[in-house]
Amino acid sequence: MNLRIYNVLLIFFITSYLTGQKVGVVLDSKTKNPIEFVDVYNNFDHTITNTDGSFFILASWDSISFRKIGYEPLRLAVKNVQDSVFLNPKALELEGITLTNIKSLWDKVRDSVSSNYLLKPYKERFFLRCILRKNGEIIRLQDISGKLSRRTMLYKKGMDASEKDFQFEIENMRKIGVVKDENNVNFNFFSLSQLLFESIRLNATGEGFTITEKQFKTEPYSRISIKSDSTQPRIETEGDYIINNANNAIESIDLSSYFDIDNYRRNGKVEQRPLSRIQSAIFTKSKVQGKYFITLAKLLFEIEIKSTKNDFVDIYKSEYILHTMDNNEDFSFKANTNGQKDIFKLKHEYNQSFWDSQNTLPLTKEMIEFIENFETKKKEFRIRQNFH
Repeated sequence: MNLRIYNVLLIFFITSYLTGQKVGVVLDSKTKNPIEFVDVYNNFDHTITNTDGSFFILASWDSISFRKIGYEPLRLAVKNVQDSVFLNPKALELEGITLTNIKSLWDKVRDSVSSNYLLKPYKERFFLRCILRKNGEIIRLQDISGKLSRRTMLYKKGMDASEKDFQFEIENMRKIGVVKDENNVNFNFFSLSQLLFESIRLNATGEGFTITEKQFKTEPYSRISIKSDSTQPRIETEGDYIINNANNAIESIDLSSYFDIDNYRRNGKVEQRPLSRIQSAIFTKSKVQGKYFITLAKLLFEIEIKSTKNDFVDIYKSEYILHTMDNNEDFSFKANTNGQKDIFKLKHEYNQSFWDSQNTLPLTKEMIEFIENFETKKKEFRIRQNFH
């Protein structure tokens, strides 16, 4: 990597703009924990908080708004935005209703699909972050921005899914990370199409689940909590759906599945098994379109990989964060990417000016440290990067 560009990159990631920006962290007022995926916006700029709860935003206007489902919205004058911003969780009714039959609820959601979601081809812009950790430490980081063409927002009964349902135009990309580690393990990312299919796997209910419904005290929303019971001893699933009672639309999802499966799948000289799958998604209703779109999705997969000779056992976690914008707006589109190819194997030139100015999703402290220390890994591992 050219040293001058590398230094400029680090300076940009570690410091904020000196003028016209607000930098801070959003925290839960009760737990004091950072809140991820908070919308931070004004009339000029829009960004979201990262895992650290951090954000930076152009602040030349007189106020900044903070919003996330499940929290009270907050609007502050720029002069009153401190280093730490606290959001108050919305109150739920103390008593929940345990549902013995979820069918009627999902019938309402399904019956409202056509009115709530766009079921015809449309385009949107996207920002994708892919992270790979080995035994808790980042070994691969990739950011992609571009345009996406979908056949539909969601699939309803009678609609067959196909790999051709998604097309992609990459405009900017940066990637840096290990291809093979010291044990010669080559970890594969999803393809872009696989990732989109995974992000719309929304229904985890059915036989063998306990479902509890709670109403929010001050707003017409329900939180549906699900938990698998003992009929599925090898897979434990739990999570929450936030439903808008006025239109039966799903507005957010958090689902976690944990696997207790001993049978390993062999892949060359290693064996692997899944440990967990964690998914979250936020649906935002467009004021212009009148439809809901998945504007934020996060997928986390954890697997165990071990040698067939029992020389090592490693835990890999792959994380994908997808942020979409300009949903169903009119702009030019020309597919330039193989959507069925491993994301980390995709090629695109590095555009320094773009990455020096974008603030869609800030890098975390952990990511900055990984980039800063990556040069030392060149001597140990087979690596891949597109920085020049």
